[in-house]
Amino acid sequence: MTAKVADALAEGIDASALAQTVAACAATAADFCAGRPFACAPGCPHCCVLNVAVLLPEAMTIALWLRERLSGAELTGLQKRLAAHRSWARWMDDDERILKQMSCPLLDSFGGCSVHPVRPLACHAITSLDSQCCREALMPAVTDEERLVPADLLRKAVFDAAFTALASGLRLTGLDDRSIELGTGVLAFLEHPELQESFLAGGRFPRDLWL
Repeated sequence: MTAKVADALAEGIDASALAQTVAACAATAADFCAGRPFACAPGCPHCCVLNVAVLLPEAMTIALWLRERLSGAELTGLQKRLAAHRSWARWMDDDERILKQMSCPLLDSFGGCSVHPVRPLACHAITSLDSQCCREALMPAVTDEERLVPADLLRKAVFDAAFTALASGLRLTGLDDRSIELGTGVLAFLEHPELQESFLAGGRFPRDLWL
């Protein structure tokens, strides 16, 4: 997959090519896992309080997808939610996010993922085999008991490998291969469209985005 990413980007690096490459990585991993069962379903946002790391092309693709579909007022409202989430949650670990129910700001009013067609590889990777266990494990409660969720570890390994391959392909083509928190990355591309051209030209993202 790393070789395929590098070959695809060697033909020309633009936003469309990157979006297609990200989609191809997700599709390849999904094909490998085809037919494997899971309990996740629309409107089941229990795990959407966890930290999610994305590669910069993933964040850029999501930002472009949102710009194409949201009105000006909707985009302004989303940016405010993303900024508030960044201020409150960016340094929280998963346990604290669960306790305070810091849900992903990209969820819609029905608890569904508003960017589901272009969701991150990390979100593809997390699937529960028992929705009730998932619901109980992610309830906001302080406890010393270990809360476990049966999950498809093969699927996680496959999508983690896709993530690593995409990062390696970016590095081979001279692009910034660092990961960033989902909301922070998407907000950066929404607030500063000029970052897209900088990234595509091989520029490094401002260090203060990680501070």
